[in-house]
Amino acid sequence: MEIPLMESGILTDMETRNKNSAAAILEQVAGRAQVSTGTVSRVFNNSSLVPSATRSRVLRAARELGFRPRIGVRNKQIALVTESPDRTVMGGYVNTMTQYLCFALSREGAGITMITEDRIGNLEDCWFDGIIGIAWEDETIRILKAFRNLPVVWLSDEHADSFHCVYVDAHKTGRIAGEYLWNRGHRKIAVIHDNDYIGFNRAEGMRRILDELGAETPPLAFCNDQPLHLAVKRVMDSGCTAVWVTGEDMKSVEVYWLVRELLGKRIPEDLSILGFEHPGMTGFLCPAQTSLVSPLREIAEKAVELVLRDDLKKLEKIEYPVQLIERNSIKNLP
Repeated sequence: MEIPLMESGILTDMETRNKNSAAAILEQVAGRAQVSTGTVSRVFNNSSLVPSATRSRVLRAARELGFRPRIGVRNKQIALVTESPDRTVMGGYVNTMTQYLCFALSREGAGITMITEDRIGNLEDCWFDGIIGIAWEDETIRILKAFRNLPVVWLSDEHADSFHCVYVDAHKTGRIAGEYLWNRGHRKIAVIHDNDYIGFNRAEGMRRILDELGAETPPLAFCNDQPLHLAVKRVMDSGCTAVWVTGEDMKSVEVYWLVRELLGKRIPEDLSILGFEHPGMTGFLCPAQTSLVSPLREIAEKAVELVLRDDLKKLEKIEYPVQLIERNSIKNLP
C-alpha cells in the first residue's frame, strides 16, 4: 500500500487516500516503530529533524507492514544498484547501461538515487518506489530479495524467480558465436569469458553448439580471473584459429594488443577475434572487430517501463536478441 504525504497531520495528496485511512496507517507504523505519529509524519516528509536511527526504524516498520510512503516528493524515486566504483570500467557495460537508465528515468520524471554495492547496506535505510539492479554480489541479491513489496528489475535472468528480468540470453549468445565461427571454417576455437553466471553460460552455449556441429574437441575456455596475457599465449600455442572474447570491449582491446605487440601475430591472418560489444569501442580497432551486440538502450527503456509500472502480481521475464555486426576481424577458412 502506498502512503500519501502528511504535513502537520493534513494530507497533501487526496487522489488515492482519505484522511482517516492515512491517519490509521501513521498509527500502525508509529506503534510498530515505538515512536509518535508526528515522528512518522516527519519521516514521511523527509524532515531533517529526525535522527538517523529513528528514521531507519520508522522506514523498517513501514516496510514490514507492507506500506510504501512517498518520502518528501510526489514523483517516483528509483534506486539504481550498480557495482562498486573500483570494478567499473569507464565506457564499459555497467557505465553505459547506467547512462541509458538515467536518460530513460529522467524522461519519465522519476527521481534517481545511485547505490553502489560497496554501500549496499544503505539501501535498507532509504525508501524507494522501485529498484533496478546492475550488480552481482551475493549480499546485494540477499538484500534486494527482502524488498518484497517493491518492484525490482534485474538485468539478467539469473534471479527470474525473485525479480522482473530484462536480459539477453547468455546461453543462446554462446550458441550464435560458436555457429558463426564454425560456418566460417574454424574448427579449433577458444573463448575468454567472465567469471560469473553470464560468462559461464556464454561459454557453455558455445560448447554445446560446437558439440552438436561435430567438433572433435570442445572450445578452449579461459576465465578472466587468470592473467590475460597467459590466456592469449595459450590460445596461440594451442593452434586455435579463432577466439571469442566476451565481456567488456576493453578486454578485446587488450587481446588485440597482446596478439600483435606481445606475440607478433596478425589479426585475422593468424588469429580471428570475435567480440561481445557493449558501447561499440571495438568498431574503431584495426581491423574493426566483428562483434555480437546487446541492444542496451532498448533493455534500459524496458527496465524503466517495468519498474514504473509497479506490478507485483506477476514477474515479467523479457528477452532481447543480440545482433551480429560483421566487420574485418574474422578470416574465412576453407
